Amino acid sequence: MGVFFAVISAIAFATNNVIIKKGAKGSKSNNGFYITVLMNAFILGIIFLISLLLRKESFSVDWQAMPFFIVAGLCTTGLGRMTLYSSIHRVGPSRASAIRNSTPIFTTLFAVLILRETIALVPGIGMALLIAGILFAGYAFIRDQNRAQTAGVEQTADQKQMLAGYALAIFSAAIFGIGQGLRKQGLNIMDQAFFGAWVGAVSSLLFIMIKQGVSGKLAATIKGVKADFNTYFLIAGTLTSIGPLFFFMAAKYMQISYVSAIAAAEPLITAVVSALFIRNQETITPATWVTVAMIFTGTTLMALYI
Repeated sequence: MGVFFAVISAIAFATNNVIIKKGAKGSKSNNGFYITVLMNAFILGIIFLISLLLRKESFSVDWQAMPFFIVAGLCTTGLGRMTLYSSIHRVGPSRASAIRNSTPIFTTLFAVLILRETIALVPGIGMALLIAGILFAGYAFIRDQNRAQTAGVEQTADQKQMLAGYALAIFSAAIFGIGQGLRKQGLNIMDQAFFGAWVGAVSSLLFIMIKQGVSGKLAATIKGVKADFNTYFLIAGTLTSIGPLFFFMAAKYMQISYVSAIAAAEPLITAVVSALFIRNQETITPATWVTVAMIFTGTTLMALYI
């Protein structure tokens, strides 16, 4: 059951990557990040409320778990997704998603060092393949840069945007990995996936509002959200509510290091969806396909032997 939930989470996030790219094409003032986080808080709140109404036993909050749910939300829905969306605009959804899916590296380190999880042999081989795929993507990018320099081509603004996009994707991976580990810690204390997902979404929304308020941009952001609200961002808000919810549910049944690695099938799904729907906006190179194939193979090994 945990594997199934992790795969559904990956499908939701992968489809969201492409939807955000399409929605941002007609966006006037932002990339849909604020709209989707607002919708996350609303949708996950409704789901949590429904779960409360359907519960037979009483519900109580374990306040020791709250800091973990809050900080996990800030790391994933907040900083993690913010930097991922910025990366998507610079390098495209397939590349950004592939690099960001080095997240299991950081999640595994957190799980082994902090949560004291152990990694079995075959899943460990799968993780090694996943890491190799990420390193190959970086190698392919550096190789292309060296070829351009050898040909006497100066670094253009587009190339600098690519470098910034890769850096943002790596940062997103690291902060996502930490957030995923904190989610598991929260669930270990309070086994309430719906509640944990909603708390994370609300904390991210408050973080954005405070950030914009301090910079004096809150009013403009609210106006921009209203002006840019379109069908694509509506779909993205729904998908990014489903993604973390199913991730939480998967973490209830498996080690967080395994859940994170299985969810790394996201780049392959992103590449397929991207090729089908935004072929005129992104070129998927052979190196990208090799990367997602290595990630998918590693993920499959883990799924079969967990």
